[in-house]
Amino acid sequence: MVEILVFILGSFIGSFANVLILRLPKGEDFAFKNSYCFHCKENIRLYLNIPILSYLFLKGKTKCCNKKLNPQYPIVEFLIGLLFLINYFKFDLTQFIIVSILFFIIVLIIFIDFNEKIIFDLFNYSVLGSGLIISYFFRDFNPLNISLTNSLFTAVIGFALFGILRFVFKKLRNIEALGLGDVILIAGLGSWLGFEKFLFLLSLSSIIGIIYYLIFSKKNSEFQIPFGSAMGVAFILLFYF
Repeated sequence: MVEILVFILGSFIGSFANVLILRLPKGEDFAFKNSYCFHCKENIRLYLNIPILSYLFLKGKTKCCNKKLNPQYPIVEFLIGLLFLINYFKFDLTQFIIVSILFFIIVLIIFIDFNEKIIFDLFNYSVLGSGLIISYFFRDFNPLNISLTNSLFTAVIGFALFGILRFVFKKLRNIEALGLGDVILIAGLGSWLGFEKFLFLLSLSSIIGIIYYLIFSKKNSEFQIPFGSAMGVAFILLFYF
């Protein structure tokens, strides 16, 4: 029963994550504004807002205007529910809370960057700041047990590497090869992973970025790789393995 409740809790938090993913880039109120249909703007009733089940019950279409629902809804709800469940099995209570909050932020980064090519500073600095603070004050609560020296060194290396790449491409070709958000994000992810896994992060996120391109460039010839999103996926995988 506990495992089921943990998954359900995660899926409801995933439902809230969907609200943030869709509303934050538009500057909409996410705290008090009722859920509404993005097609006809009609308010969605509470019983149609049950994570995962509502999407299945409605067969992927809105009840109010019979338009196709974004499959992102059940994907995010299931993903965060699954992450909560894995964290429950792998970590103690304190680590479960810390890692689940961290992954909640990472999932927001993954989907917002994929959809809008935006990484909010609040998320980036939350990841970076928490990585450094926990490695210094609460090292035992970090499942990877990264020291402050390792955390800080990796953050600086990541920031410097991506910062230089961004500067070189801007200077030589006058293009934004990497956004500033990517530069800060790699520093934050590095502060959590440490230097050894940071090297794997660079490789794995590049592979995931290529997979993104191979899949989605077929539908959109102007598709740009959301590298922040790719780094977020790689980070979650490396955190476990």
